[in-house]
Amino acid sequence: MTLDLIRAATLDHPDLVHVFTTRPGGVSEGVYASLNLTRSRGDEAAHVAENRKRVRQALGLDALVFATQVHGRTVLRVGGPPKGDQAAGEGDALITDQPGLGLVCQTADCTPILLFDPVRRAVGAIHSGWRGTVQDIAGATVEAMKDAYGSQPEDLRAAIGPSISAVNYRVGPEVVAAFEEVFEVTGGILSPKDPEGGAHLDVGEACRRQLIMAGLAEDAIWRSDVCTYAAEARLFSARRSHHQGQSGLFGGQAGIIALARPG
Repeated sequence: MTLDLIRAATLDHPDLVHVFTTRPGGVSEGVYASLNLTRSRGDEAAHVAENRKRVRQALGLDALVFATQVHGRTVLRVGGPPKGDQAAGEGDALITDQPGLGLVCQTADCTPILLFDPVRRAVGAIHSGWRGTVQDIAGATVEAMKDAYGSQPEDLRAAIGPSISAVNYRVGPEVVAAFEEVFEVTGGILSPKDPEGGAHLDVGEACRRQLIMAGLAEDAIWRSDVCTYAAEARLFSARRSHHQGQSGLFGGQAGIIALARPG
């Protein structure tokens, strides 16, 4: 089966390789069918390894670099390929200026963000769930690229991949309060509160605004309109699996970005 890969117009550049993966095209079975890239939820290790290999080969990359994601704001600088099958470390964003290394952010409802600096030739991959968004992992990654590579925010291009849409993502009062603390204007991010104090949350829109606050131009940011919860045949969703009585049993897709090797 052919891989179904999503690409962003803002990252269409000859020096760049990027995709957001989807479910079709892998070997995993059952709730993990079929291109599951996540090892931590019970899928067979050999299936995940084969799926990762298929993606790496399809993109023509030397290696895929993963992080142990913890819903924080740590940014990991990657200077070379991982040793064996090891993660680059514990964190929720990866940055590099080394060609051929595919930085991976894994998601199953959370928001994947890819960053590209065509001037300094550097890239970043960000996993931003609601906790990471409250901590501004997107802004932290922009700052980390500036510190590490001299990247200027106004030069950066970004793509925000598929994530759960607001209509399918109700959160409780504690999450609502956390976003109200971070954003002066929550219209478009939070719906009006319901009688229990909860609301529907658009994490992808919150991330888009954070990228703008970090200095990116609005027209340099692309955002997918695909909802992970709604697109069951195409994408994994943690919340959908929970609602179907299979809490914790789901696969994961990814955002992947790399600098192309010269020649």
